[in-house]
Amino acid sequence: MLYNSTDAQILLTSNEDWGLSLTEAILSGKPIIANVTGGMQDQMRFEFEDGTWIDFDSEFPSNHRGSIKKHGKWAFPVYPSSRTIVGSPPTPYIWDDTCRPEDAAEQIKAIYNLTPEEKKERGLAGREWAIGEEAGFTGEHQGKRVIEAFDELFSTWKPREKYELINTNEVKDRVINHKLLY
Repeated sequence: MLYNSTDAQILLTSNEDWGLSLTEAILSGKPIIANVTGGMQDQMRFEFEDGTWIDFDSEFPSNHRGSIKKHGKWAFPVYPSSRTIVGSPPTPYIWDDTCRPEDAAEQIKAIYNLTPEEKKERGLAGREWAIGEEAGFTGEHQGKRVIEAFDELFSTWKPREKYELINTNEVKDRVINHKLLY
């Protein structure tokens, strides 16, 4: 009911791993305004020149620099003006991307200036993508993916040793699988 009473959903968190309220808004057929960071950029469907959905990897872990501009018509991205890195031993780094309020205001104004028909068309385009095969933001799609993940896990399962002796005098190099320069 709340999403249906709005024109759009805005989420400008700085180091968000997904941003579920964006998914809910897209599934409700609403455009989104979001900071380009973490999983929020996945929901904006940034795409390569050939039209394929961006696939982040160690060579290109984030689009927060705005290298790729083309995105789903339901998305109104806000590119960060400040980027830092935070982290911990289990998670070596997480991008902390902060946007300027003026940039967010521009996207709010862009949606405000759309006609009701344009807002509806853009929102429904996002919904169709979200419930389709590519994004698969439905219970059925997610259930299939969980089953596939369990099948892969069980086919490659190797039990751990009952115990492991660790020589604390040895220092092992930590390897970060993402290039921080790209």
